Amino acid sequence: MVEISENVAREKLVEISKLADTRPLIAVDLDDVLCQTTTCVAEWHNRRFGTDMQIKDFYYLTWYKNPGWGTIATTADKVKEFYDTDQLKHADPVPGSLNALNHLREMGYSLTIVTARSILRELDSTVIWLDKHFDGIFCNVVFSSQDSNSLAYDGRCIGTPLSKLQVCEIMQSILLIDDSLETALAFGRNANRPVLLFGDYEWNKRVDTGDPWIFDDKLALEGGKEWWKDDTIDLRSEDRVWRARHWGEVLQWLKGYGAQLI
Repeated sequence: MVEISENVAREKLVEISKLADTRPLIAVDLDDVLCQTTTCVAEWHNRRFGTDMQIKDFYYLTWYKNPGWGTIATTADKVKEFYDTDQLKHADPVPGSLNALNHLREMGYSLTIVTARSILRELDSTVIWLDKHFDGIFCNVVFSSQDSNSLAYDGRCIGTPLSKLQVCEIMQSILLIDDSLETALAFGRNANRPVLLFGDYEWNKRVDTGDPWIFDDKLALEGGKEWWKDDTIDLRSEDRVWRARHWGEVLQWLKGYGAQLI
């Protein structure tokens, strides 16, 4: 991997955007859109700590805000162990994803991954996993929100401090498919472009505000009340965000209502 200047990184993103001249570009998130990351995390946690954690127990995107993770420091140690032991190499692809992506390519779309994974920590394992499950599907992999600009694998993988929103704007992507409600709202409201909020996941039914509380403390403060059930958000038309519970609904949207928007 080679460190590059911000200008070079932007030029690489602009090069990707030029594909949109003939093939409209769709930006696709990786974790829990293509890769069953949270399922893999829960299964590892159960093996390692003897818990019965399930994907439905991830109420918020931040792991320590969910049951079974403990304190912020404990969660940080668990996260480090999970990634240090490369557990994601065992993760399965999201059902229906490969078939749907091939269909999108046949429909004339260009596909690029935009992920917040760490390029320093996860580049090699990510490329190996993608080559195994999605070989030849994606033109590029952009690692957003990094500490520095970098380039790897013959220019196929780009690391940049830019946010997903900024990356998608530079690439002129016509659509973002992402499982994060926070990312979807930022993209839809600020870029005024459509977003498909992917997956029937608990964590994308509510906004993670970023304040550092942990689940057990919050539960005690609420007197045992299941507050997260009242913490959901309703999407408005002006948000430019539509839900797609699975890849079949992604295709349905693009062939139906979405075809009028992009």
